[in-house]
Amino acid sequence: MTARRLTLVAALVAAAVLATGTTATLSGWTAAVVANPGSDAAAATLALAHAYPGGSCAITARGTGAVSCSGSLLPSAAVTVGGVSATDTLTNNGTLSAARLVSEVRATSCGPVALANSRTAADPLLPRLGTAFGQTDPWGGSAAVTFSSGGYAADVVATSTGTLLGSSYSLGVWFKVANGYAAGGPLMSLAASPVDGSSAASSPMLWMDTTGKIRFRLTGTLGTSSSGASVSSYNDGAWHLAVLSVAATLVSTPTLYVDAAAGVTGLGLSALTGGNAYWHLGWADFTGVAGAPAATLPGSLAGAFVTSSTVSSGTRSSLLGAATGSAYATLALGLAGSTHLWMLDDSGTSTHSGTLPVIGATSPCSMVDLAWSATTPAGTISAGGTKLSAFADGSWHTIAAPAPGATQSWVATASRDATWNAYVAGLRLAVPVQHRIQSAPSGSAWSRTFSFADATSVVIG
Repeated sequence: MTARRLTLVAALVAAAVLATGTTATLSGWTAAVVANPGSDAAAATLALAHAYPGGSCAITARGTGAVSCSGSLLPSAAVTVGGVSATDTLTNNGTLSAARLVSEVRATSCGPVALANSRTAADPLLPRLGTAFGQTDPWGGSAAVTFSSGGYAADVVATSTGTLLGSSYSLGVWFKVANGYAAGGPLMSLAASPVDGSSAASSPMLWMDTTGKIRFRLTGTLGTSSSGASVSSYNDGAWHLAVLSVAATLVSTPTLYVDAAAGVTGLGLSALTGGNAYWHLGWADFTGVAGAPAATLPGSLAGAFVTSSTVSSGTRSSLLGAATGSAYATLALGLAGSTHLWMLDDSGTSTHSGTLPVIGATSPCSMVDLAWSATTPAGTISAGGTKLSAFADGSWHTIAAPAPGATQSWVATASRDATWNAYVAGLRLAVPVQHRIQSAPSGSAWSRTFSFADATSVVIG
């Protein structure tokens, strides 16, 4: 049938309907309804904000994915027997009712922050207390650490000083202190204590005195010592490279170099006393040392190395003239007898999972407890007496959410566990925390996550 005839038929049918008054129906069709529930994405919102001592962080309506937050919801002061606390508030800036929200908290891991050893991976330095990462370095980058508030670092594998008896070795480190700084402090040392405990004076050690001059000291087997000081002062706010090169046979002859200045050589002396000791940056044991400066150094350090050979003048000039941190690392790793290189270019989020002095394979995270609760509405994230290591197992902990427009208070308290050991004091225990909020039922498309995982997300042991 042609289109013209179809049109004619349709017109005749319509005319017949009008003439007879018969009503036409669409049999088999069902009614359709379009609804807009009050809690769908067109009307409701999912938006919350945290406010805590380290700052604030928020997720806004219509956003997607996770949001990275700086700082931590956990206490940042060193733990005590009675505990230290941090308070956080969570405000519901959205319109979803509390009954329609699922709020969960977890920590994915816990471990002591480490400064990588590019030569000997199993022997990192562990920074403690006030340590800032990603600081301006000697090469114009951001590959240095800055210590403050008693901060320092020590390695985890003991050095047998007997291996240095009658042997040559060298150590070096870049340093910078504030212009006019007058309290002095240690740059690099080898000490019997794996932490900051007093025993006998560190040997060898490099430090800045109260006039800004760089000094060295070695103690010999007969109780004698060798020492010397730079001619110039270096408390000028600029980066400088200090290298102590020790030539040894039956006696040791140390020579101190700072930048391009001529070396300062100490008197020959008997070799080092045998024993076990640990390398430190920013701390030294000054027991028995006259005119000792501050025990820690509030300054910046970079590119620390140790070798089992002397460093020639030409090699020292090459290290000093390296254009980049990468070039410096290549030169330092290429030194004869290279045993350690801590570039200190770490992010502050990498951790050490190996054995530690004194406590062995025991996790320092098991020596700190975390109690974490909330009010308005009330809830418990981590019960009192829960070990930090147990909390940080990756499990989600559910807690009631606040109603729209309401603010919930969270209080986290870290304290020493009964098993706490003094070795843990000051360790930076990285605890990356996540807070996930989603619409009920859980697993729906409405899900956002706060992530606290930068270098400041730590509990200080």
